[in-house]
Amino acid sequence: MTKEIITKTQSNLTVGGLSIDFQRTCRVPSGIINSLPAGLGSFPLYKVADFKSGVPSDWNAESYFFPMYKSEAMWMSFSRNYKDPTALIVAAGNINAISGKPFDLTKETINGEVLRMPAGLDIKLEDQNYLVVPPQPWLDGWKAEDGKVYQFVAAEMGSGETVEGQITGEEKVGGIQFITYKPKEGLKLVPQTRPREHIIGGDYDYCIEEMLCFGGSKEALYRSAIADCSVQSMGLGKGGEIDQKIYSDPYGLDVWSQSHCRAARIYIVSSADFKQITGRAAPPTPVTYEKYQSLGMPWFELYDEKYKDTKGSSVFDKLKPVSGGPTLVEKIYEKPKVEVSSFKIFE
Repeated sequence: MTKEIITKTQSNLTVGGLSIDFQRTCRVPSGIINSLPAGLGSFPLYKVADFKSGVPSDWNAESYFFPMYKSEAMWMSFSRNYKDPTALIVAAGNINAISGKPFDLTKETINGEVLRMPAGLDIKLEDQNYLVVPPQPWLDGWKAEDGKVYQFVAAEMGSGETVEGQITGEEKVGGIQFITYKPKEGLKLVPQTRPREHIIGGDYDYCIEEMLCFGGSKEALYRSAIADCSVQSMGLGKGGEIDQKIYSDPYGLDVWSQSHCRAARIYIVSSADFKQITGRAAPPTPVTYEKYQSLGMPWFELYDEKYKDTKGSSVFDKLKPVSGGPTLVEKIYEKPKVEVSSFKIFE
C-alpha cells in the first residue's frame, strides 16, 4: 500500500483522504443510556514497519498499531474540516460495526472485477452496513437497533469477550478495519452539514487541568473540534450503552463506486506489550467512570433530531459485555462487627 493511500500525521490515520482520530475515554456503565463522554487524548499510532523486530511476523508492514489497556474504552473522530463525502465501513475483528455481519473474505471480485484489498480485506458496500462522512462526526461503538451503540471496549484475544469471538466462535483477526468508498466517476456530491454538539452535564472550565493529568489536551475535551513474538493482540468487545445515531446515507447506495476504494488495518496491542515492542512506556491508565464523575467532566449530546438513524443490528444486544465494567452502585467493604460480650475483661 502506498503512502498516498495511508499516511500517519501525529495521532491521525488517513484512509483514502479521510482523517480518523482514536480518542481515549472513560468506560460507561451498562444498564442505562449514557450521553457521549469527552475525549481524553488521542491514542498514539505507530507504523508496523518501524518496529518489525518486535511485532508478529504476519503483521502488514504498512499498517499501524496502538496500545490499549484491558477494558479501556475508545471512540473514533472523523475530521471536522473534511468536505469530500465518503462512504466508510468500520469493522473490528472483521465484524461490521453497523450490520454485525462478518466480512466475507472468500469473495475476490466486485462487479465482475478482481479486487484484492491491500490490507487483506474484501467487502462489498451494501445497504445499512456503512456510514457517510460528513455528516457523521464520530463513532463510539457497535450499532444497536434502537438509537444507541454499545461502547467500543478493549478485550484480549482468546478471552472469549471480543465481539469477533462471540459472533464467529474464533478470535483470529482482532484490531480495527476500515474501507472507504468514493462517488462514481462524473458525480460530485454536495457535503452535508454535520450536527452541532452541546454539553448537557459536567463543567468544562473546572476540569481542564484535571483532564490534562490523564494525557489529554484542551482541544480534545471538545468532542468535535476538536518470527512471531509473544505479543498479546487485542480486539474490541461490547461495553455500556451510549445514545448515538449512525446517520442514514443522504445520497443513496447507487452513487458510490464499488471499485474506487481504499482499506486500512489497525492492530491493537496490550499496554503491557507496548513497551516490549517500542521501548516506550504506554500512556497512563485510563480515567475511571467514578473519577470522571467526581471531577465533573462533561457529557455531550447532539442537535440531530432531523437526521435519520441507520437500523443497526440486534446481534449486539445478545452479546456479553467485557468484564470489569463500572457500576452505579458499589459495595463498600465493612469490617466484621465484634460483639462486646465476646471479650473477657481481666481485672
